[in-house]
Amino acid sequence: MTRSLALSICALALSLPLPSSARAEEQTPPHEHELTPRGPGKEPVDSTRLDVPRLPPEAATVTRELYDQGLFLEAQLGGSTFIGDARKVSHAGPRFGITLGYELTRWLALVLAIDASLHQTNNRPPPAHTSYELLGGLGGARLSLPIDERFALWAEGLFGVVWSSGDVLRALEFRDAFKVGIAYGGELGFDWHMRARHHSLGLLGGARMLPSLARDDFTLAAYGSGYLRYVF
Repeated sequence: MTRSLALSICALALSLPLPSSARAEEQTPPHEHELTPRGPGKEPVDSTRLDVPRLPPEAATVTRELYDQGLFLEAQLGGSTFIGDARKVSHAGPRFGITLGYELTRWLALVLAIDASLHQTNNRPPPAHTSYELLGGLGGARLSLPIDERFALWAEGLFGVVWSSGDVLRALEFRDAFKVGIAYGGELGFDWHMRARHHSLGLLGGARMLPSLARDDFTLAAYGSGYLRYVF
């Protein structure tokens, strides 16, 4: 009788539910703290890179110091026209340019530029209408004024040489057009950085005096271009 009573008590004890703490301990897998995500805002912010794909863009505070600085190359595409003597015998035409520069500081750079523009004549024949190229090579300095972390204004002074192909302008009484002449002027522009270390886009406008293309008074070349810039 006593043995039977003891067995009944043991069976009743085994059938009772476990305490909640013990049940949670049984159901919790080992190393749960290693599997649980750290949650948003827990991952440390990498403030030195703009190209971390696992972080949202706003995770890094963008400053101009994050962009590369030094040697850069610009490819320019736009149009060019004349003011003065050459305007009387020439149409506006497309312009292509390449600028190679080196940033000494964030606000000062030295530049070398080559460009070419193509123009159709609009004189009264003879001679018959034809086209000619205007080629230039110049050097100078660029001053930049950062407005914020992605936008900057700049101004540039240039001095160099210019040369026109063929003898079409000489036939129109531009006596020095076939010679290599001097050119001097400047450019204004603004630069907008992509969210990348190396690339930026911009627009520029410029003007250059061309003494070798003066016939009666003066010739001034005026132009505008868009550009893509890459910093090495």
